[in-house]
Amino acid sequence: MKLVTVLTVRRTWRVLILRFALTLSITALRTVAAGDWPQNYIAHKDSDSPDGRYAVLVLSKKAAIDQDQTEGNTAYLANLQTRQTLGEITGTDYFEGQNHRDLSVAWSPDSKWCVVTDWGRFGFASSSILEPKDSGFTQTDIGERIQKSLNSLMQKRSHDPEMSGEATPYFRLSSDRKLRVRALTSNNPKQFEDVKTYYALFQGTFDVESKKWVTTDARSINSAQADSLESAYQDNFAKHMIVAAHSEQVPEDFNGSVFSSEEEKADALDRMINDVYHAVGFVLPPDRFAKIKEEQITWLKTRDAAHPAEEKSKLTDKRIRILQDLLW
Repeated sequence: MKLVTVLTVRRTWRVLILRFALTLSITALRTVAAGDWPQNYIAHKDSDSPDGRYAVLVLSKKAAIDQDQTEGNTAYLANLQTRQTLGEITGTDYFEGQNHRDLSVAWSPDSKWCVVTDWGRFGFASSSILEPKDSGFTQTDIGERIQKSLNSLMQKRSHDPEMSGEATPYFRLSSDRKLRVRALTSNNPKQFEDVKTYYALFQGTFDVESKKWVTTDARSINSAQADSLESAYQDNFAKHMIVAAHSEQVPEDFNGSVFSSEEEKADALDRMINDVYHAVGFVLPPDRFAKIKEEQITWLKTRDAAHPAEEKSKLTDKRIRILQDLLW
């Protein structure tokens, strides 16, 4: 009788575990149905797919303010050609131009999948992979794993089971349906002096085809390493740097760095390449970084001999991108 009881209990637990696993699977992977274009919703800036077929819809700022609808505004994935939504994107709450928040969309080169990230003031609130499928789409959460890995590491370091941080993820989408993720976190984003601060780095690769993490790694870092990595992960830095001798030469919607001369820009790029170089030295194994160090010494001789400052900037820009690729 005892053996029968034990076997029954084991079978019961197996059923419960199976149901729990199935529930997790359904939560992480869901298919959303299509619908009409919602009223007062517009295509979010820079959310169009490369082929121009899809975009993310958000509530317009005018409608949110006029109707006092500044919370609980989900976003939608839409087909721009048919003017139909493919469904709601769960985990989002954003309207156009919302203060201290943002919604970013990064598409794969073939327009078959994208990463949608809902940002809070100091980090991300949610992040998911969307895959358009006919009149709907599949949504797979990736943010929870990133945040959990970083929090677990900081809790271990601080011996505080309640420790959590505000994470900032960076993504690279490739044609082989792999999503490469790097994320930085800190428990003290406001930099209060009386708070002991912990920093951590997450590195992982997610396979979109199998819906699984291929590799994940979380490690503790210090403040200087966090600053260097934050600078090094800025892939579009060149788009946010212009030279303008007069304020009227600056585009009205430009929000990057403006330099009065090519020399100033060259100096800024020099500071950035130092950050990227230090980040590479932290991430790569010592034997591999030793070769990069030799290459860097040779490159510096070429760069320093270049004239004018504009040519130095071009060489530095190109070298920064080469070093950045090593971080992924």
